[in-house]
Amino acid sequence: MRDGMLRSPQVHALVRLINETHEQPMVVEARSRHLLAGLCRILGAEAGACVMERDFRPGGQAGFTEIVLEGWSGSAVPALQALRTLGSECNPAIRSLRARCSTPGTLVTATRRELVDDPSWYGAPYIEHYLRPTGLDDSLYSSRWSGLPGVARGIGLYRERSGRPFDVADRELLHLFHAECGAMFDPPAPSIREAPDGRLAPRERQTLDLLLDGLADKQIAERLGISRFTVNQYTKTLYRRFGVQSRAALIARLLGDKAAGA
Repeated sequence: MRDGMLRSPQVHALVRLINETHEQPMVVEARSRHLLAGLCRILGAEAGACVMERDFRPGGQAGFTEIVLEGWSGSAVPALQALRTLGSECNPAIRSLRARCSTPGTLVTATRRELVDDPSWYGAPYIEHYLRPTGLDDSLYSSRWSGLPGVARGIGLYRERSGRPFDVADRELLHLFHAECGAMFDPPAPSIREAPDGRLAPRERQTLDLLLDGLADKQIAERLGISRFTVNQYTKTLYRRFGVQSRAALIARLLGDKAAGA
């Protein structure tokens, strides 16, 4: 992942969403719904789903277990019911995703256009008869394979037909989230904002907290009453403490610590 592929406002919004989710009551369904609804909002999706696939490999026949859904109501109900009945194999993009590398721990995130061309997409019976009538079209998918053969957690997001297609920055943000925080769809535990050696100076901890709250260097300087140069020095110190080389990597590391406690 390269910093330039991520949109700063989206990263900041994702950090705020993670913080909000940890503050939610300890009700797994409510927290998962808040998390998925936030992802849809940040990435401009009208509908989303997080599922557990039990046989996610070419030709797999087993269905999926829904973890949480968002936006699959009204005219979208038949499209969801068709997926339940026919299995995710009927979606040509998901079928293509299944064919990607599926070794244990593999995470693959891709836009619909990276997975399947327009003729194959619009010519598929599921798309023509079930998805297009909902007004949904462009999509973004991420699947992480577990240590069990064919078992994977999947996240799918869908935009309206009139919306702009998902792009590389959208894909990288979902990939970052799924890599570091996918376990947040499971029962969470309190997170720890701590350096590996357990020692952060007060100003370093304040800077870290404000970074994770999505503030830019100028805003942090104003909040703490220090110069942007000093903020930059604190940030470099944090990079060294956490063994990273960029703000995006620092955020990913901290989000990973939160997910590991889930």
